[in-house]
Amino acid sequence: MDLIDATNREAERHSDLVPCTTANEIRQAKKRNQICLLMGIEGGYAIENSLYALRNFYRLGVRYMTLTHNVAHDWADAHRDIKHNGLTDFGKEVVLEMNRLGMFIDISHVSEKVMHDVLDITKAPVIASHSGVRGVNDHTRNVSDAVLKRLPQNGGVIMVVFYPSFLDERTNREENERSARLKPQVDALREKFKNDQPGFVAAENELMAANPIYIADYKRIVDHIDHIKKVAGIDHAGLGSDYDGVPFLPTPMQGAEDLVLVTYEMLRRGYTETEIKKVLGENMLRAMTQMEKVAGNRQISGQGSLKKIK
Repeated sequence: MDLIDATNREAERHSDLVPCTTANEIRQAKKRNQICLLMGIEGGYAIENSLYALRNFYRLGVRYMTLTHNVAHDWADAHRDIKHNGLTDFGKEVVLEMNRLGMFIDISHVSEKVMHDVLDITKAPVIASHSGVRGVNDHTRNVSDAVLKRLPQNGGVIMVVFYPSFLDERTNREENERSARLKPQVDALREKFKNDQPGFVAAENELMAANPIYIADYKRIVDHIDHIKKVAGIDHAGLGSDYDGVPFLPTPMQGAEDLVLVTYEMLRRGYTETEIKKVLGENMLRAMTQMEKVAGNRQISGQGSLKKIK
């Protein structure tokens, strides 16, 4: 709730920022040269097993929800935490209620079985808001070819994450090895700076810089796009970045200003202008438009499910 309020505050203070909740609003904002603010929930824990809360988040402008983060909860499994063998009955109810409202179901972070359970029942396209593909790097946070092959029928989009450890096996291995080796030092820094978060971040960054690892470059992002195009088709590839959620980016990227490197690499590999526009946003907008059509103009609460976990 704090973050939703902060988002609205920024929009009210800056005329070039505008909250957007539909694909058409995004297109109109682009024409006005405004920056869209789109809100989502990363982790279904936020609704606290309540479809009432889900509906109220929708009212506040939330238009997607990642069903889990890294830990399973009462109705869905996470990619590295299996408790239910997929979605529970209530989890399936959450998916259908999101369909009814007009909210993207985000399958990043969830287990493979949850991905398939969602695709079995959803009436609208899904997104993976920030995931790679296992065909390039076999990581639990990435999407398998079995899921990719179901996307043409669903209409969903895999939006490629920029985190090098999800993009590349060597980076992932070396980062894990470094984390294990430096854990005592990081724990000591955390204790030393327990009341100074900026101080801890600066000290941790200095420690990591003194212990460098191999970091895959931006071309690895396009390797994942290539694989999605090969298995599912170009209509199902997008960009997820996760700029604020990763400790480092592919070399030499420093931030959003370097997104153009991905465009250049797609051009170098022979992607057409139409294909590149699809990856840069048209695929997501197409899926969002279809998701909105599935929802229609129903009552938010009047027709909502009252089921809950007891």
